[in-house]
Parts: sequence; C-alpha cells; structure tokens
Amino acid sequence: MIEKESTFLSSLSIFLNSHQKAVVKLIYACRHIASEYFDWKHHSEQNRFNLFHVISNLYYRENFHSDVIAFFLDPNANHGYKSLMLDSFISLLNRIGCDIDMVNYRDAIVVREKENKIDILIKSESNKRAIIIENKINNAGDMPRQLPRYYDYVTGKFTLDAIVYLTLDYNKYPNMDDWTQEDKEHIIPLLKIIPAYDNMHKANIAEDWLLKTLPQIDNLDVLSSIRQYSDLIISLNNKNMDSIVLEEFYKELQQADNLQTAQSIRNMLNDMPTYLAQRIQNRFGGACHPFEKLWIYSSRDVVFEKAMINGIYTKMDIWCYEERYDVVFWSPTEGLEEEAFSNLVRNIHSLEGFEPMENVKNQIVRHFGFIEETALLDFIRNLLKELSIMASCNNG
Repeated sequence: MIEKESTFLSSLSIFLNSHQKAVVKLIYACRHIASEYFDWKHHSEQNRFNLFHVISNLYYRENFHSDVIAFFLDPNANHGYKSLMLDSFISLLNRIGCDIDMVNYRDAIVVREKENKIDILIKSESNKRAIIIENKINNAGDMPRQLPRYYDYVTGKFTLDAIVYLTLDYNKYPNMDDWTQEDKEHIIPLLKIIPAYDNMHKANIAEDWLLKTLPQIDNLDVLSSIRQYSDLIISLNNKNMDSIVLEEFYKELQQADNLQTAQSIRNMLNDMPTYLAQRIQNRFGGACHPFEKLWIYSSRDVVFEKAMINGIYTKMDIWCYEERYDVVFWSPTEGLEEEAFSNLVRNIHSLEGFEPMENVKNQIVRHFGFIEETALLDFIRNLLKELSIMASCNNG
C-alpha cells in the first residue's frame, strides 16, 4: 500500500512539474503578445466622446476618410488655416525621406477623385508638381495596376514628388503582382507607406500630422474636429491590431499542448481571487483581534467581523480580484452620523490613504495591486495592532 502511494505521489509530482514548466513556457512565449494586446485594449477603452463614432455607419467607407483628409489638406477649404495642414503633411513626407520644396505648393489645390479616380491629388498648376494620395485606411484591396496607372496619368502632366499610400497599419502594402519591372523602378522610389497610427510611434498621420498641428489651431471647432478624427483612426488601428495580435496568439495555441495549457492558465486565473482570500484567512484567521471573527463571503471577500471602536461597530472587507485587492473599512450601524464615522477614521493612522466610497455612507476604500500583497499584509497587521490598543483603552 505504501509503495502504491509513493508511486502515485511520485507520478503526481512529475505531472505537476511538467505542467508548471508548460505554463511558464507559454507565458514567456506570449509575453510580447499579451503586452501589445493590453496596450491596444487600454487605449481603445478610453471613452472620450467622439462624434465620428456616433456616425459609425460612415467611417467604414473609403470616401469618408478621403473626404476628411482632403478637407484638412485643402488650403482653400473653410477650416480657415490655409496651407497650415498641407505644409505639415509635406513636412511629414520630408521627414520620412522625400525632398519636397513647399514653395512649389504655395498655390496648390486638392482634388478628390476628379482626375483618373485618384483618391486625393495635390497639385500646383503653375509649378507642375503633384503628390498622389491613395487611401487604404478601410483596408480595401488594390485595383489592377492601380498605382502604375495613376503614375502614368500624373507624370504626363506634372513632376511627381511622392505617392502616399495611407493604410490602417504597417502590415499593408501595395499589390505589385501585376506591375512591370519598369513600374517598380518608377514607383517604388516615390512610394511612402504611412499608417493611420502606429503603437511603436513610427511615422503615422495621427501623431505626426494631425495632432502635430494642434498647438497652432485656436478655432475650437477645427481643433475638436482634428482631435476627434485622430482618435477615430487610432481606434480603428487598435481594433485592427487586436485581430493581428490574436492571430499571433492563435498560432501559438496551435503548437503542441498550448491550447490546453492556456485553458489551465485561464482556469487558474479564475480561481486566483479565491486563493488570495484563503491566503489572508490563513494568516489572520486566528489572530484578527479586536474583530470578533474572520470569515470568507462569496469565495473572494475576506470579512473582518465586528470590532467596537469608540462605541462604533466597525467591519473590514477585503475583496480579492485577479489584478488587485479592494480594502473597505466601514460601519453597518444604522443612523450613524457621517461626522462621527469621519472623526473615528481620522484618529486611525493606519487608514491614511483611504478614500470615501462614492455614493455610499460611512465606507472608505483603498486599493492594493496584485503584487502589493506584502504591503497589504503589513497594513492589516498595523491596523489590527492600532485598533486593539484603541479597543483596550475604551474598555479600560
């Protein structure tokens, strides 16, 4: 019997060690994926009001983005800032390798799909210079020989300074499968791929063009429009990057037993709040004085039950989550004046840093991060010690 138990324990130990190694390996392999996913999610969840989000049925259309961008670029548009936005855009092109003299575009006009269906054509008739902008922010595919056709059309009338390929992110490139070698030799030196936004802050139109002009904008309507459109294209980029990051994660899950390991990690994270609550209970279950008892409610709430301090019934709840602890010190006494509770709290030095609970009477809260367990335990020890002294003084 002893031999069987020993064999079982040995096998269990081997299994647990193997599973632990698999978990650590997967976490290490996916660290950069998780970090990128968190960053993009964090930005996309910032809920500042944005009118462009309200008209969501429009911003998926290619024409919508082209219309907005052309409006900002057009020196003759009624935004009232003449060539400010165009100059800023040309400055961006020069920073990424172009050599465009802004003087050549002092009398520029901006044309939307009127010449050979080019999305946006910036041209100076007097200087015979031009810039092509092909908008792919909505991730549309290329038409047959699209850029070569545009090149041939424009260079028949102008000197072409740049072909700008606007994308949602840096993962999209023009389709060159149907280009001739001559097409490539002509177009590639002029081609500049610029995304709507880039999380690594490579050149992009949100940060390096639109938002860069804001210090020079004093018209609140124009300033708000630029800011909100920038937020929109950043948001669209983030949603697209979600799919890219999830695709990387999907590929990781295809390997060996990674899916099962990932499911184990998810289940362990789901169980983590219960485990954290049990850790606190194990440390203070027999040493919670002056509270009468300590118990766990709803698997994740550690309840320090009833300590009479200065004649006031007090409690403390420590809610455990995957990423933090919420410590709530409060009094359930009906009819207790807020001033009386505030005076009590003010005299308990361990409660410094606590904030009143919003819209809740006689409750204060403090948050501890997941990695701050040591600080949390020190706080509990100091509070129990301080409350014990106060309680003994009351009894004396």
